[in-house]
Amino acid sequence: MKIKMLILLTVAILLSGCSMRGSSAIDWVDFVKLNGNSYSGSWESVIKNPNLVTREIVGEVKFKVSDVVTNPDYRTKDGDAAFLEKGTKLYRVEGFKTNEVIAARDKGSIGGYHLYVEDGFYKNVRQHYKDVIKDNVERVELFYLEDVNPYKTLVDDEKKRFIHLLESGKNTPNYTPQNKDGDPEYYKIVFYIDEPIAFRFTLVDDGINVFFSPWDTRLVDIEIRTLLQP
Repeated sequence: MKIKMLILLTVAILLSGCSMRGSSAIDWVDFVKLNGNSYSGSWESVIKNPNLVTREIVGEVKFKVSDVVTNPDYRTKDGDAAFLEKGTKLYRVEGFKTNEVIAARDKGSIGGYHLYVEDGFYKNVRQHYKDVIKDNVERVELFYLEDVNPYKTLVDDEKKRFIHLLESGKNTPNYTPQNKDGDPEYYKIVFYIDEPIAFRFTLVDDGINVFFSPWDTRLVDIEIRTLLQP
């Protein structure tokens, strides 16, 4: 079972301008189109230092398609975005070309910015837990699901133990969350390495087990709860 945050964003249109047929309703993916390039919002990516987002404006949203467009034959164009409001400014990110990564201010995102990665450049950005070289992790920050400020930072021995527990978990593809005592507790976990973009994923405690989804669902030793405590 996959644990995915973007539950509502399930059906992709072809952002290159192609259309999606066969449905009168459109469930848009998080995208923005600028200067002939299509960018996808990256849930896994967190800006390591918000100061890396420059004041240079590289574009502006002209049209929020999710509010208006219901025609599956609609072809996206420059200035279109799925969920960004009209007038939203798009900024250059230090260390990247503007046809690679751009940013939009977002109070609900860690670091205050939501990153958009050009579709062709996406393969160069860490998209999966397995892509992170664990020995290069400088620190691990823990967040409650709805928060953008960490409630705890793990370094040194705590960081190493936390990563060890994640790495030594048991892959259990068919695991079903127990949820016997109410809703699970969700945590956002951010790995910071010596790169401008940090990697984020979700850890879940259903009251019986703690697990995450590096690919298949992986159960983690409940000892990790001691490190999740504030």
